[in-house]
Amino acid sequence: MERLRWERDSLGELLVFDCSNNTKDEAYALFTAFDQAVRSKPADSVRVLADFENAYHAADLTAKWKEAYGDHARHVRRMACLGVTAGMKIVFAAYRFYSRIRGVDVDAKLKVCDSEDEARAWLAKP
Repeated sequence: MERLRWERDSLGELLVFDCSNNTKDEAYALFTAFDQAVRSKPADSVRVLADFENAYHAADLTAKWKEAYGDHARHVRRMACLGVTAGMKIVFAAYRFYSRIRGVDVDAKLKVCDSEDEARAWLAKP
């Protein structure tokens, strides 16, 4: 199974972003692949189902995500996240805080889910 792939659902394309149990090399490659996939789509059009269970993370990788945040936020319509641990919840809390400062309604765009079914149902809402 590919870690980054497009699937079709009732609303069209859905980007599945599987970072679960990834290695350092995979994490950096996934960042690049995600960045290219998201930027290739129109503004406010990308829906993402992301799985971060046991995902690799490091300060320099987080810095890359922060640097790309503005461009990604313009393209991502909604993102549902799975496998968010206590440490990642702190990262998401910071993301939500800075998003609100920038005037982004983060709760309409981002949801941490407990199951894939919950995530897919939330992403399938128009």
